[in-house]
Amino acid sequence: MKRYTTRLSLAAMTLLLSLILAALSPLRAVEAQTRPNRPTPGTPLTIEPATVTNREDLAVNKNMAVSRDGSMASVFLKIDSPSLATFMAQNGITDMNALAAQNYLRQLNAELDALVARAKQLVPGLSVTHRFDLIIGGVAVVAPVGEIDKLRRLPNVVDVINDRIEKIETYRTPAFIGATTAWGRGGGSAFAGEGVIFGVLDSGVWPEHPSFSDPDPLGKPYAPPPPAPGNPGGVRACDFGSATPGDAPFACNNKLIGSYRFMTAYDFFVGTEPYEFRSGRDDDGHGTHTASTAAGNRGVAASDGSRVFGVISGIAPRAYVVNYKVCGELGCFSTDSAAAVQQAIRDGVHVINFSISGGTNPYSDIASLAFLDAYNAGVLVSASAGNSGPAADTVNHREPWVATVGASTSDRSYLSTLTVQGSSGTFTAVGASSGAGIATPTQIVVNNADPLCLNPAAPGSFTGQIVVCQRGVIARVAKSANVAAGGAVGMILYNPSPSSLDADFHVIPTVHIQNTDGTALLAFLTANPGATATFTAGAPGSIQGDVMAGFSSRGGPGQTLGISKPDVTAPGVNILAGYTAIEYGTPVPQFAFLSGTSMSSPHNAGAAILLKWLHPTWTPGQIKSALMTTAKAAGVFKEDGVTPFTPFDAGSGRINLRKAWDPGLTFDETGANYVTLQNELWKANYPSLYVPKMPGLITVSRTAREVSGYDSFYKSTVSYQAGQPRDFTVTAPKEFFVPANGTYTFDITVDARNVPVGQVRHAVVIFTERNGCQVRFPITIVRGEPDIRMEKRCNPATLALRGTTDCTITISNTTFSNASVTLNDTMPRQLKLVSGSVTGGATEMGNGLTYSGTLTGAAPPDVSAGRLTFNGYLSLASLGASPNVSLGDESLVNLTLSRPFLFGGQSYNTVAMVSNGYAVVGGGTAADISFVNRTFPNSARPNNTLGAFWTDLDGSAGGNYYAYLVGFGPCSNPANACWLILEWENAPNWSDSQVNTFQIWIGLNGVEDITYSYGPVLSSGDGGFVTVGAENAFGNRGANIYSNDGFGPVIGTIPTAGSNDVYIATTPGAPGQTVTIGFRAQGVRVGRWTNYAELTSPAFFGTYIKSFSGEVVRP
Repeated sequence: MKRYTTRLSLAAMTLLLSLILAALSPLRAVEAQTRPNRPTPGTPLTIEPATVTNREDLAVNKNMAVSRDGSMASVFLKIDSPSLATFMAQNGITDMNALAAQNYLRQLNAELDALVARAKQLVPGLSVTHRFDLIIGGVAVVAPVGEIDKLRRLPNVVDVINDRIEKIETYRTPAFIGATTAWGRGGGSAFAGEGVIFGVLDSGVWPEHPSFSDPDPLGKPYAPPPPAPGNPGGVRACDFGSATPGDAPFACNNKLIGSYRFMTAYDFFVGTEPYEFRSGRDDDGHGTHTASTAAGNRGVAASDGSRVFGVISGIAPRAYVVNYKVCGELGCFSTDSAAAVQQAIRDGVHVINFSISGGTNPYSDIASLAFLDAYNAGVLVSASAGNSGPAADTVNHREPWVATVGASTSDRSYLSTLTVQGSSGTFTAVGASSGAGIATPTQIVVNNADPLCLNPAAPGSFTGQIVVCQRGVIARVAKSANVAAGGAVGMILYNPSPSSLDADFHVIPTVHIQNTDGTALLAFLTANPGATATFTAGAPGSIQGDVMAGFSSRGGPGQTLGISKPDVTAPGVNILAGYTAIEYGTPVPQFAFLSGTSMSSPHNAGAAILLKWLHPTWTPGQIKSALMTTAKAAGVFKEDGVTPFTPFDAGSGRINLRKAWDPGLTFDETGANYVTLQNELWKANYPSLYVPKMPGLITVSRTAREVSGYDSFYKSTVSYQAGQPRDFTVTAPKEFFVPANGTYTFDITVDARNVPVGQVRHAVVIFTERNGCQVRFPITIVRGEPDIRMEKRCNPATLALRGTTDCTITISNTTFSNASVTLNDTMPRQLKLVSGSVTGGATEMGNGLTYSGTLTGAAPPDVSAGRLTFNGYLSLASLGASPNVSLGDESLVNLTLSRPFLFGGQSYNTVAMVSNGYAVVGGGTAADISFVNRTFPNSARPNNTLGAFWTDLDGSAGGNYYAYLVGFGPCSNPANACWLILEWENAPNWSDSQVNTFQIWIGLNGVEDITYSYGPVLSSGDGGFVTVGAENAFGNRGANIYSNDGFGPVIGTIPTAGSNDVYIATTPGAPGQTVTIGFRAQGVRVGRWTNYAELTSPAFFGTYIKSFSGEVVRP
């Protein structure tokens, strides 16, 4: 802390104070205090740095596709006109070559041509990477980061979506999921999937792999595929062969019927290493594995060159395969994936597998929107749920139009028995291993210096030893490589908590054991120093199937869309399938055991292929419905192998093709309705129900289609999740009739009035047909409260027989809109309403009351802004302060203050200083960083904004940034007047590097006191776009001194260097209307009672129920 004397003129500071008071006091009449004087010449001051708590950067947090030097970005420009796929779905057109479709396509492409021409004129450095006319509608472009905001202002552009970099996330499994039963329905494995075209979006395929040979390994050739409906001449590309060693040319056959490489964005931003193939050939292995799992040939002998593991088959072995390489070594760009989806539709693909992350915000994700149009075009997309489990709310691919798949175990694995000998006895455990064993007793040690084995061990540190490592942080196979670097000859890998056991290919013999065995092993080794170990070679063995993998991402109560994910689970642990022959330049075996939801998703995709084969007219929605409603639930467990799963773990259960081929009923929905109902998806005709904000009582409708081909009579039962309270009920039709191939619409009512707020409940409605067919319909609710709040109280709660209790029901509107409400409250049989006791505008009705009315909405805090008549800029550098805030391009720092300040009638002690010339009251996250200024108010984040000079600034290119407390003595003493000063000094614009100096002053003195001051240099904003003003926390009230955001008209006059200060003032908001209804009830029957108040309103879905319980006792 240092002391200084100001250099401002006494006249200027006196005038500043008087004008602030004169201008602001009328607006803040609620304040009784007066603002202290600002510092004056000769007054001793203290100056101390504000406390920085954290920094966030937009590019890092948002996973944006930005070039390595940060200068270029990939974005998608979405236009207002629908894509061809959407147009066709809206107009019932099924042939993309139909005259109406082609006429619309020409019109759409004319719009895209005009957009591209205008964009290139506006941003000369722009280049188009992908063009989307069949799906989404728009273009993917690469442009300078500083010019992106200009593209947002192009006419007909309704959204600019950041490209993203995503990550790529069967031995006996076809029989385990019942594929052999489905094969039998169509004539056996020699025909399974014939005629269906499967598209895999991944890291490519190894085309010479026997999983893609024609004829197949059993000698049966493939028929020529049908022409591609959207390609000239019906021809598909076959992209194999490049200058990279090992990337030999390959002519597609009648099994592998096409191959593409869609990596334009990847090549631009990342580029390829010399060992990476620049064709559709797989140099990672992931794509070959997923493709062969879903649709690899039957009769393939799997071997690593020294051992034969068995004969494997894909789930749909006779399907055609089209390869779309979209991933490189460092990931997959969403625009590249979307371009591949567009081509897949042109190629006539029926089912797509996407074992790649993403989809957490499906209505603003490029790949997700591509999948929506694929759904509109009749293509089912199966996607991996992610590998971030078992934590709640980690699931990827929340799109309702995608089948999202978790991972669980099958009932077989490759196992090894570990035996450890010590002075006190013997320890044994069985774990997973696909490699050789160690027959000679070998010393076993714990890597105490690096328990997770994260780093290569020093040479000689583990010579001739078996090393124990804990799972986590890095790849499992990297751990064995790290200890092998120290001379280890074997590794024991243990789980720190229940999770999958994985038979990976390691560089040294390895056994993977469970957490309980790991804990016991560590204890044994502690008690037996010098112990030795042996373990057997991995061999096939039985394990517990249908156990959720610990890594499998979960749904949870934080899901805000009205559907819950995942939809189903499928085998994804120790899956043996095809692999590339050259992995990033290194020859490897062409088969591998891999684990992940990347492996479970192609099981589901293969199942979908079989259903499309057996039922060619089924829609993607019907196929997904059949897989969900027939999924196996009994015997499916959480990762501990004991606790029954919930829908948050495995959705409807594990896919079961023994039943899915004949589901009895299917539920289907249009892509258009998924868009229309995006804020209330529980109303969509989905094959499950999830209500993220259950008010108490809801009723939804579903329409089932009979698909077995005969008149059907169903009865329903409800099963409630074991271990949870039975405090809610589900009601469905007890029985119903559906004519052959007809439909039946019915209601499902869920009454959760007794469930505490915030708690989750699960149930399943089981519809059973008289011939035995079962349809399972999972239900999950999260008890919540609407924004129209209600409270109910009675005093006393316990009353004597013939005594009375006085009750109140309080209804409050916390929204900003007027809301009509209807209340009904009927007394329980223990109570009788006392006639004439009802107050508050309610009406007696039998032994109860009713109320109807409109509640006025809340008034939000209002914001005003004005100009003072002088400049009050006080250079912090002149006070000896050093820059103490690190701001890059698109970053913010959060500051915590020891003294609060007022804004909008609320008290705050945190504020975020953002690189782009504004502050966020209350602190911010990466979501509050925007280089695109907007006129206030604007509901989009950031909100609660103090916009001193909001424009696109680049802190990484220069400037000095300060956050200091300045006061008349230490700010730790509340008696001393104190201000927080945020200063951007010589902050450069992104595009032209012109610099700007300005400050935000925030008083910490018990009264609202916010001003902006402008220093000796100030531009007109980056590209002329800048906003000066402020808005409230809700983004619905604001004020502008000046704004040019490129979207609306220019407002006001822009501040200039040394120009007069700006003041910001707010009027506190007012709460919405509250109605209090009172009544008196008499005890008329002894016993415990619960009185329910039921509220309905167009402002929320369902019936909001509040209860109060008590007891009538004998006198």
